[in-house]
Amino acid sequence: MTLTYLFKARLKDGTIIQQTPEDVSVVDPTKSAFYDVPLDEVAGFLISGNGHAYYVDLIDGHFELDRVPFHAGDPVFEIPTGTTRRLIYFRAHTHTYIQGREDHTVDYHIGWQVTVDGKNIQQTISVR
Repeated sequence: MTLTYLFKARLKDGTIIQQTPEDVSVVDPTKSAFYDVPLDEVAGFLISGNGHAYYVDLIDGHFELDRVPFHAGDPVFEIPTGTTRRLIYFRAHTHTYIQGREDHTVDYHIGWQVTVDGKNIQQTISVR
């Protein structure tokens, strides 16, 4: 399967970990490139493809579409300064069978989650 969007993870120390079209880990070639991303060190995460780039900043929680910043989700939840946001990234595959024909779509999801006062708060966007 050809990936529509490839990721780049920017770590807190400035290191960039970049997915290739082959999607193979440098650390363990039997795994996906995402295996190489130390999740507790991610400061920002970008997926790009189809002429667009989608970014989530795990430090302040904002998103970007083609470098234009925006916020997503319910603003009623106030995230205390210094709260560590955890990366959300996954691909959701949908297979539809109609009259013997298979249609396959993939949605890419990026975002963050935090736990505040025992509540799990998530903000995500998805693109196809």
